[in-house]
Amino acid sequence: MSRYVLVHGSWCGGWIWDRIAERLSGQGHTVVAPTLTGSGLRQHLGEVGRLLEDQVVLVGHSYGGMVVAGVADAHPEAVREAVYLDAFLPLPGESAFDLMPMLRQPFTEAASAHHPSGRTVPPFGLEALGFTDPDLVARLRPIDLATHEERLPPSSGQRPPGRCVLFGEHSPFRPMSVRAREQGMECRTVATDHLGLWTAAADVCAAITGTSRTH
Repeated sequence: MSRYVLVHGSWCGGWIWDRIAERLSGQGHTVVAPTLTGSGLRQHLGEVGRLLEDQVVLVGHSYGGMVVAGVADAHPEAVREAVYLDAFLPLPGESAFDLMPMLRQPFTEAASAHHPSGRTVPPFGLEALGFTDPDLVARLRPIDLATHEERLPPSSGQRPPGRCVLFGEHSPFRPMSVRAREQGMECRTVATDHLGLWTAAADVCAAITGTSRTH
């Protein structure tokens, strides 16, 4: 059995993995799904890096792909595989804004309107992301612009093997799949929206483990 470390995306917490974690645990795997508490990417890399044990499977959703890539670069000996779920797939020296420049303006504008510091980004654009359940929306929390501004540190090692999973044929992360294939990574698509790890847990869990769907 495997040890999975699940890294959530923007505005969420470890709770967003509850349905996936339940399935993985039911298959006999060990699951860790932390809620990131630092203000920026560098702090998040440290938080997740401290959770590693020998040969874990790292799984990142959305912004979580930034964290997974950086941790995999820093600790290749401890990571058996990295799985990117509708997620950023950065190279060392890249930020989330570098990969999706179109996000910079709406993030910056939302932050300026939300707080005098202009640094805290409240949840926005939620319906397009699949957040239509008011109970889920109530659990979301603001993030710092540093999550998307900070760049991955340089890496002198070889990144562990990885896989890329897109949520839907029109995923905004489709360019990441092109990069993934160029790196020799397997890519597949799950017919769901960006919140698929909550709304289509069975299919997404099967994609994480690389198996056919199990109910």
